[in-house]
Amino acid sequence: MKNLRNLTLAAGLALLITAICIILFALTNKTSSPALHRIVVLLGGDVISGGYIQFLTYIAFFWSWFEVREKLKVIARERKAFKLNLIPTSEKVVFMPSDVNNLKFKLIEFERKEKYILSDLLKKACTKFHTSGSLSELIDIVSIQIEVSQEKSEGEQSIIRYLTWVIPSIGFVGTVIGISQALIVANSGDMDKITSLLGVAFDTTLVALVLSIIIMWFVHQLQEETDRFHSDLKEFVIDNLINKIEIQ
Repeated sequence: MKNLRNLTLAAGLALLITAICIILFALTNKTSSPALHRIVVLLGGDVISGGYIQFLTYIAFFWSWFEVREKLKVIARERKAFKLNLIPTSEKVVFMPSDVNNLKFKLIEFERKEKYILSDLLKKACTKFHTSGSLSELIDIVSIQIEVSQEKSEGEQSIIRYLTWVIPSIGFVGTVIGISQALIVANSGDMDKITSLLGVAFDTTLVALVLSIIIMWFVHQLQEETDRFHSDLKEFVIDNLINKIEIQ
């Protein structure tokens, strides 16, 4: 559902940008400003002659940007769990086996209202310690659960990786279309037409590569935030639960 909403928003923004370019294209035709006219054509203002390629590139760009923004919001929400006092963070606190079991029931009660990755991880850690009583096995289950969570997060980002591949690919498709059309009319000797078609070929690639550079910065930021969150998750559980359990 979110993907459909993001696609709709992306298409809307792409349509808005293209509409603005078309209007500017019409105005520059009247004012005869060569520099402005060239910029508008570059951005896809001449839809009939190839601007539709830029339009498709805008859709892929904004769609991926909305996806990245949604994933960053999810991470920001999950980070709030660190401040919800799900577990005592004081260095003076020590957990006895019975305290760990009580903490599990407290977490189960908490998750009836709201659920976080941290609360689920702590609950599973408490369950594992209650059944095994082994700190080494507890550390193993925490590491495994964090790896599973990280793999799940990366799996949910597959659409983003696909879109970041699609953006430059659309540009290259535009290049192929422009060059092939230029070769078709090459025998006519119409240099203005040939130049225009070659311009389409290179404009589509230029726009796609610029947008690809921009979106990749956001994608790497998302990847960094994802890795940092899971690293902080493991550190939090080790510092505030595992290291404080005292085995009798």
